[in-house]
Amino acid sequence: MLLKLKDRLFATFLLLSLLPILLICFLFYREAQAAVYGQYEISIGRHQNLVDEQMTLFFQNMQKETTQLAENPILQMAEKKSEAELVKSVFLHFTQAHEVVGNIHLLRDDLSSLSLREEHGWDNDKQRPFWFNREDIGLKEDKVWLLSRLDQLSTQKSMFFSQRVHNDEGRSFGILLVEIRLDLLADWIQSNILHTHKELMVISPTGKILIHADREKLGKQIQDLPDYDFLARSLKTSHGGEVFSFREEGRLVYAYLQISPTSGNMYVERLPGEDITSRLDRLNVILFCIITLIVGFAAYVAHRLSRWVSKPISTLVDATDVLLQGDFSVRVPIQGMEEITLLERKFNQMAEQMHTLIGREREYLQKGLDQIVRSFYLAVEMKDPYTAGHTERVTEYALIIYDHMNQSDRQLFSRDDLRYASLMHDIGKVAIPDHVLLKNGRLTKEEYEQMKQHSSIGADIVEQIESLAHVSPGVRHHHERWDGYGYPDQLKGEKIPIIGRILAVADTFDAMTSTRSYRKAMTITEAYEEILRGSHSQFDPHIVAVFQQAFDEGAIQVKQPNEFEKLAIEAASSGYSDLR
Repeated sequence: MLLKLKDRLFATFLLLSLLPILLICFLFYREAQAAVYGQYEISIGRHQNLVDEQMTLFFQNMQKETTQLAENPILQMAEKKSEAELVKSVFLHFTQAHEVVGNIHLLRDDLSSLSLREEHGWDNDKQRPFWFNREDIGLKEDKVWLLSRLDQLSTQKSMFFSQRVHNDEGRSFGILLVEIRLDLLADWIQSNILHTHKELMVISPTGKILIHADREKLGKQIQDLPDYDFLARSLKTSHGGEVFSFREEGRLVYAYLQISPTSGNMYVERLPGEDITSRLDRLNVILFCIITLIVGFAAYVAHRLSRWVSKPISTLVDATDVLLQGDFSVRVPIQGMEEITLLERKFNQMAEQMHTLIGREREYLQKGLDQIVRSFYLAVEMKDPYTAGHTERVTEYALIIYDHMNQSDRQLFSRDDLRYASLMHDIGKVAIPDHVLLKNGRLTKEEYEQMKQHSSIGADIVEQIESLAHVSPGVRHHHERWDGYGYPDQLKGEKIPIIGRILAVADTFDAMTSTRSYRKAMTITEAYEEILRGSHSQFDPHIVAVFQQAFDEGAIQVKQPNEFEKLAIEAASSGYSDLR
């Protein structure tokens, strides 16, 4: 009942705290987002004003120069077809002075035409199967007239400045068309004005794309492009000087729109999405941290409130759970009402008694297990005098390595696990025939194969002891090699249990520093250098590094054999077997 009340109080208080916090953070985020967009509006707006001024000046100058070209005395003689070459030279000089000009055409009223460069569709003397659409860019007061040719042979990437041409008598006899190539205009704008602004798009009042980063879209109508369907609709509903959004290829894109009051051109520039996203992401991190702190504080207060209501009962329940998990050292504070304190005292008395009993039983079990292990390895040493003291020394070296390992490695297994595996690592030798185990000299190949069985036999023996079964892999694999050429299973690298890798170093070091009937013991320095040479081949390089650290610190010392061990070795060398 009280536990349910605590949960309800906690949830209610936390919910009441979160609602206003989330509302405030949402409003703050919206304001911050608007501020970020506002900064880009100011920057992009100024840039677009500059581009509009330059383009307006360009159109005005081109119209003036087109007018001057139409008033050229040589063009006044262009009514006569005999003057065609002279007129073309004037056209050529004009195009050389203007890098955005493509071709120049003179369309006479008698349906004949004269072009700087011949183009298909302009040279029909009988009829003109094309017409023009006026591009109204809002500069009629300055006599700027732009035309677009409308027919199947026309190129959408061209626009024409137009001007009537008169002869020397003042009579109009044709129209002069100066072609402006939009791709050349875009290159000129990009190199002289835009620079780093790569995403600017300029659209004429009729919807014709004048400037675009994608040259394939130049001259096309914005409403005819399926990819820009959302953009075309947004342009109709949006007002100049604002950020609007549209979808392109299924993703949301933000852009800034400005309409020129002079030309009527629409300037659309995408906002730098990655930059804005990074700035808003930083804002999200800040808001997340603030919300986390506030929610944490609210949760803390709610938790304290709920504990104040139901703390005595919940403390007893938690302590009971800990007791059931085997921790008999748990105690509860004496607090709360008189009835509760009485229950708390009884609980502490019960826990104290159980702790004493369990501790005593664990001590008995530990001693019994130690005696069993000691009996096993002593049986091996009594059978094989050459290994007298070997088990204790291997155990000592292994535990020194363990004590020098870092904390994360030591969490993989306990020190007692390594100790038991070390003491039992050669227990399988009890099953090896005496003529093999006690042979005075090197073993034959068949005898060596029999000797190699001691590791798997020992693992089988240890596995039968329920409380030690989990260390049997270390016993089985203490003769495996890091390069996979060991035995019994030819395990390689980290597939070898870590206890087996530690025992491999400790066992080999003791074997090299111990005297055998067929060789003398190495010095401690020689054995140490052999261990280092075996890194990456016979031994785990990480264990070797730990061994090296322990050796450098002086923790690894080779003990001299005691009197019993000396007597056993001498008896075995002399042929006596009474001490086996």
